[in-house]
Amino acid sequence: MAVTLKDLARMAGVAESTVSRALNNKPGVSEETREEILKLAAEYNYQPNRLAQGLAKQKTSIIALLLPDLKNPSYPDLIAAVEEVANQSGYQVVLCNTAGSPEKTAAYLDLLQRNQFDGVIIVGGTPTGGKFLQLALENSKNMVLINMLLEELLLPSHLIDYRQEGVLAAEFLLDTAVSRPAALIQGEAQEYREAERREGFLEASRRLTGSEAEVFTGVENREDGYQVFFEIVAIMEPPLSFYITENLAALGLLEAIKTGGYLVPEDFQLLGTGSNFVAGIASPRLTVVDEPLTEMAGDAARSLLKLLSEEKTEPEIRVYQPDIITGGTTL
Repeated sequence: MAVTLKDLARMAGVAESTVSRALNNKPGVSEETREEILKLAAEYNYQPNRLAQGLAKQKTSIIALLLPDLKNPSYPDLIAAVEEVANQSGYQVVLCNTAGSPEKTAAYLDLLQRNQFDGVIIVGGTPTGGKFLQLALENSKNMVLINMLLEELLLPSHLIDYRQEGVLAAEFLLDTAVSRPAALIQGEAQEYREAERREGFLEASRRLTGSEAEVFTGVENREDGYQVFFEIVAIMEPPLSFYITENLAALGLLEAIKTGGYLVPEDFQLLGTGSNFVAGIASPRLTVVDEPLTEMAGDAARSLLKLLSEEKTEPEIRVYQPDIITGGTTL
């Protein structure tokens, strides 16, 4: 059980205020008493309660990172980048999983309102609504967005050019010496990122081929990726190329292709999304539209730290460009 300030005071036989002054190197404590308190603190591995300190000082040195879910395989890199920047400035990061719930989002932002956190970084896919906008307006000086924009309120925002992802994917798969139809396989059709990717992919496909590309939606996990393959081959003849926006689904698609006795990339080319660990464990390794998540997340953390330091800056909107990293699933 963790030792508290009250425990140290009891063991040293002094008041809690004396322990606090000794630990914070403040005057009013004899050297002998200070040494005794520091010795006890070291012996029992005393750790100050940041939250309690924050309530007293109106500063916790804690940043909240709101995520819409914890299943996205790219989030570990994003989290690590935010933590690295925050830790370098003496801040800790608390992960808050909203699980797609507007109520949970509002509850976490209410903690910000009550000074439980100094600031918050909100990742795209987090639900918005009336309560969200109200709290965002009241806390605009300590809130930064990743992969989302609020039309109603200008906040520091960092986002990837998802429409360009779709354009790059279509150009990579279609504008080559290997002539084959290309289809888009994506997750939730109405989600902002997926809608942007789809628009870019379809626009570039029409420009390059003069025809409309096939789109398959609702493909989010490994099982979905496996099942959609049989839906596709029922209406399209190989060889084909796929741009798939969920790498977990790409694993299932690869399995289905191999089960059907086909070859990758000879019969089916696959272009995934994001250089996360899933792309690395795929066999062969996925060619991907790479997203600069680490750079973007680090910049978002630095934007929040500027706000918390009360440095006067205009709210910035930074857009990051994707790129292609080739693997073994394309020719």
